Amino acid sequence: MAPADRTAPPDDDMDLPDIVPSALDDNTHAEVRALYVESTETLRFVKTHQWKTVGATLLTFLGLIFIAGFVNADKALAQKFMAITILMTTSVIFTLIIYQFWMHNETRKIELMGRHMSSLFREIRGIKSRREGNLHRYTLLIFMIVSVVFGAIVVHLALTKIVGY
Repeated sequence: MAPADRTAPPDDDMDLPDIVPSALDDNTHAEVRALYVESTETLRFVKTHQWKTVGATLLTFLGLIFIAGFVNADKALAQKFMAITILMTTSVIFTLIIYQFWMHNETRKIELMGRHMSSLFREIRGIKSRREGNLHRYTLLIFMIVSVVFGAIVVHLALTKIVGY
């Protein structure tokens, strides 16, 4: 059996459109690439912080439940812990929404920079539509918010059981 000829293009690639390079000069293109890298790193940073915020909040809720059970909390302490839980929940939801706006701005910057790149770059970036990206982002945001709210509900139920009212 003869080895496959790796220099011949596959049949489905015979009608490749011509790739139009970026119209930017080399210096401007380098600047746009640097900004693009910065924006993608910022997106990763913000996404990571969103999840870390949710995780840290849920761990804090678990800590409140553990402390309340460990010290056999009375009604006054349970009410204070519940107030802390409500304050944390609203603060975290606000923070998650701020992170979402930050991601939205970075995404807009990336889209604007993409318009000045090659046609191949734009084609590859266009595989995932803006609508699909927004659906994923906002679905995850809702999931994060619901997770924090359910965590607060669990704290309330646990404190109610620990105090016994």
